[in-house]
Amino acid sequence: MSFFTLLILLSLILIVPIFFVIKEKSKQSQMDMAQRHQEYLAAASLKADHSQAQMTSREKTNNEPSHGLNVIHFSAHHPFVKLLYDEQVPHTFRAIMDAIGQQYESTHHEQITESQLFTLNKLVATRVPELITDYLSLDTHYAKTVLIDTDKQNTSYDMVLEQLTSILDFSQKLNTQSQIGVVDKLLASRRYLDDVYKESGMATDSLKIK
Repeated sequence: MSFFTLLILLSLILIVPIFFVIKEKSKQSQMDMAQRHQEYLAAASLKADHSQAQMTSREKTNNEPSHGLNVIHFSAHHPFVKLLYDEQVPHTFRAIMDAIGQQYESTHHEQITESQLFTLNKLVATRVPELITDYLSLDTHYAKTVLIDTDKQNTSYDMVLEQLTSILDFSQKLNTQSQIGVVDKLLASRRYLDDVYKESGMATDSLKIK
């Protein structure tokens, strides 16, 4: 065997194992990288799901009262608001509608019952728009001159005015009830503090909430 042939054989003996070792290390490195990538994607997905769950929870807390019914959020496209700014609607009607809207927005909705909120929502979002839309479909002269209730001597105009006033009265009563509910919570808080001070043996004259 020539020296040159022997040199080639020795080279092959050294190079071939090194080649397979390098190839195996490269394969293992690729597998490790793929595994780390999958773990990263899984962690990112879990984090995204957690963030979405927190956001949904915050939205429900901010936008819904404790009994689960949605509170109306007025916008320019809401039927009630569109009619409120419609100049075809008599000014007297719009003034009452504006008062109804103000009463609704200042009501602490979590302090009224589910049934009361459902009724109030129905009146504001459905009944008032239907009432005004029906009135606008009448001839103006007919609506203000022709008696439709001979017992009360009411025209269509009088009838709508009466119903709007009744809805305003209902919304005012619920608003007052909700304010009282908040006041009761404040009073309960004061009573709690008074009890805490008494149990601690501290002087309450300087600490009592006026």
